[in-house]
Amino acid sequence: MTMQNQQVEQFILDLHDASMFLSTQEFQQWTLKEIRRFIDFDFAIWGAGDGRHRQLHHATILDQVDTLFSTWEAVKHVDPFANLVIGNTGKTWTTDPLPDFKKSQAFREHWGLYRAQQMMSTMEVDQQTGLHIFVTLVRDQEKQRYNQHELALKNMITQHIFLAARHNDLHHLRSLRSPAAFMDRGGVLNAALPEFRALIVQEWGRRAEQKLPEEVNQALWRTGGFRARNIVLQAQQINNRLLVRAGIAPSVDLSAREHEVAWAYVSGHTHKEVAKLLGISPTTVRTHLARVYQKLEVTDKASLAFWLRENSMN
Repeated sequence: MTMQNQQVEQFILDLHDASMFLSTQEFQQWTLKEIRRFIDFDFAIWGAGDGRHRQLHHATILDQVDTLFSTWEAVKHVDPFANLVIGNTGKTWTTDPLPDFKKSQAFREHWGLYRAQQMMSTMEVDQQTGLHIFVTLVRDQEKQRYNQHELALKNMITQHIFLAARHNDLHHLRSLRSPAAFMDRGGVLNAALPEFRALIVQEWGRRAEQKLPEEVNQALWRTGGFRARNIVLQAQQINNRLLVRAGIAPSVDLSAREHEVAWAYVSGHTHKEVAKLLGISPTTVRTHLARVYQKLEVTDKASLAFWLRENSMN
């Protein structure tokens, strides 16, 4: 066994050990830096998203600006390298099969801006979330091509990286000792404890087992909380995802007048218009709404509207 083989084996052992005690952000940063011991690169991307629609849900970027993907939006559907990698998951690819890549619009308007002269990427489809997950290594030197040994090594270790990342997410969630999940900006549950999924399914059905309703997703990113009929969700942003915890919602009783005011308000009326409609003063409208917001533990009009629709049978 060569010295490098021994070092790679030790890296894989260390990788799985690190997944047990590092936070998710620390784990991804540490892993990318460790890969550099075996494969040289100038910057790296570890991300996940909807490959079919070219929607990036979250990414960890090492040694490059966080706004890297802002210029990709305009060219994402005509990016030859993205097409190659997304269309051939489970393998590791470089730009070598694309001789005209540097003449492409994607290179001129995006990759070339970041001196991405040589790229190597491995992608697979996560069986639990359906997301395309990938790790891409980039070199800024034209002549420093990735060789076959690096290609094979990257393909092998990336499989361990993806597995260890799943373990890392679940280990962190279990340490919280409460129903919890990691959710990305698309509302997709990247990892969730069984008890969290059970509460979500009970509330919104099987359709929510992998992805929360869009109004819930938006409320969690916007306000950090959401109250449904039977559960309460609290969210904390960690890196580019939300850590979401679920609990049983205490019962709430709104008075008939509070229901009237709330429905009129979320239907698009102003405070003055609600007051005129119901024959009460604008101050009384504000007082009723303040009590409703406090009872339901919501902080904005969209969340209030969603709660009222979900509980319309009550």
